[in-house]
Formats: sequence, structure tokens, C-alpha cells
Amino acid sequence: MIKPLQGKIAVVTGASRGAGRGIAFELGSAGATVYVTGRSVRGAATDHRSETIEETADGVTSRGGIGIAVRCDHTNEDDVRNLFEQIEREHGRIDLLVNSVFGGSESSLPAGNGRSFWERPTEHWDAMMVAGPQAYLLTSRYAVPLMKDNQNGLIVNITFFMKDKISGNLYYDLAMNAINRMTQGMAKELKVFDVSAVAVCPGWMRTERVIDSGFGPEDGATESTAYVGRAVVALASDSNVSWFSGNAVMVAELAREYDFTDIDGTQPLPFNG
Repeated sequence: MIKPLQGKIAVVTGASRGAGRGIAFELGSAGATVYVTGRSVRGAATDHRSETIEETADGVTSRGGIGIAVRCDHTNEDDVRNLFEQIEREHGRIDLLVNSVFGGSESSLPAGNGRSFWERPTEHWDAMMVAGPQAYLLTSRYAVPLMKDNQNGLIVNITFFMKDKISGNLYYDLAMNAINRMTQGMAKELKVFDVSAVAVCPGWMRTERVIDSGFGPEDGATESTAYVGRAVVALASDSNVSWFSGNAVMVAELAREYDFTDIDGTQPLPFNG
């Protein structure tokens, strides 16, 4: 049986855990070769967590794809350049880039004196904006040359938005909306090369960190990280994906559009805060 992404070359950033890991696993199930990147490696994991990119890459391979772990700090230009030089040597192209790094949830950040923007330390801003939209832009900058020359490709930016509401705290909202606006600009500039850019918005995911903390929304509506992974697979398998290019789309919307479910067979609704 031919898998929908057999032979495709993908990069998933921030894939040691969370959404990135879930996406990488689903891409593996679809047959893709997946470069799994992040800072957490065996013997030197980050953020007081145990998960590593090697574990994720092994999971990709065990699901039928090919997982390749490459340590990369996506805020470091040398690391990013080296990553894409390696991919160019080994494959000569990229079909899919998934930007999923985010520094705003790291437990090493100082707590601050409250939830309001004037009570938050500047480290929160730096973590969200540098290991967020800035890292997305830097990574995309090096990925695009390996897409546009083939007149094909898809960039998926993992993000969030809430129409007419502030998403979480002000710093987080600004970071996510910077990514959404960036996606719109990328789509406009890449259209001539038949490369699409889509912002994909998961709901309240049961990531490793969320499960360990016991936190959840008041209504209890959560989704697995596989749900966003299935959304990415659906987009990457769609020859008409350019229809979504430049837009920020909820995973729940994509589930209805492409008729996929979460691991429990349900289609969780969008998280509305």
C-alpha cells in the first residue's frame, strides 16, 4: 500500500515533544522522510524534560517513515544554516517545513509578579518572540531555496488565534499574531514559485507538559497532538493546498474539510478560551 507522503522530505522543528512530536509521528505514518529538529538530545535534554529528538525520530521510523534527528537551535543562524546544508547534500530539496518551536512555555523562565503585561519580566517577551516568530522566519529563510527551485512546497506555521479576543496573555497573543501575519506575507511572496504557507491552529493539546501539570480547559475539551499531525498530513497530501495559503486555519476546521478524526474517533471543536 502506497502511503500518501511516501518519498516526501519534511522538516519538523521543535519536535522533541509537544505538537512537533505529534506532527512528526503522523508524517511518519504517512511515509515521509522527516528531519526531526530541536535542542533536546540524548544526554542533554532541555527544560527539565526527558524527551529527545532521537526518540521522536525513532518513532517516525517505527511508524513507517524515515526519521532523522538533527540537533538545531532555531534561534542560532549557524545551526539553521548547517541543518539545511545537510538536507541539501542528502536530498537536494524539501517538500514540507513545519515550524513548531516555541520558547514561551519553558519552565526555566522567571515567574514574574503576575499575569498582566506590566508584571511580566522581559524574558517572557524574548522567549516568545525570539524562539517563536523570529525562529520561524529564520528557518523559513533557509528552507525556501530548497523548495522554490522545484516549484513546489508547503510551509506550515503552528500558531493560534482567537477572533476578537486576546489569546492567553498579551505577549503570547502578539507572538501568535506575528506568526499569522508572517504566514500571509510568505504566501504572497511564494505564490509565484507554487509554494504555499498555511498557519495551523491546534486547540488545547494534551502535550507531555500539559499532562504532567494536570492543567486543562474548564470544559474539559482537549485533543491529542496527533490531531494537529493529521491536519498537517492532510494539507501536505492535497494538490490544491494553495487554496488555504496565507490563511490561519483551526485544526477542527481542517478535520471537517478533510474528514479526519483524533485518535479517539472524535472531531474536537475549536478551543475558544
